[in-house]
Amino acid sequence: MIKQALEQLSYSIFAEAALLMFALIFVAVVVRTLLTRRDVTKQQAKIVLGDQTENQQ
Repeated sequence: MIKQALEQLSYSIFAEAALLMFALIFVAVVVRTLLTRRDVTKQQAKIVLGDQTENQQ
């Protein structure tokens, strides 16, 4: 019975769903990146460099 149910199942739906999820998440990340303010980006870029001076104090 399970074998017959699996034979009737179309796997293309899963491929289309995965592609749709990827596209939506990709667009969301791009939009989020483009809407980030410049001062926030500069502050985040200095995090690695600022870490060393905090440990020495």
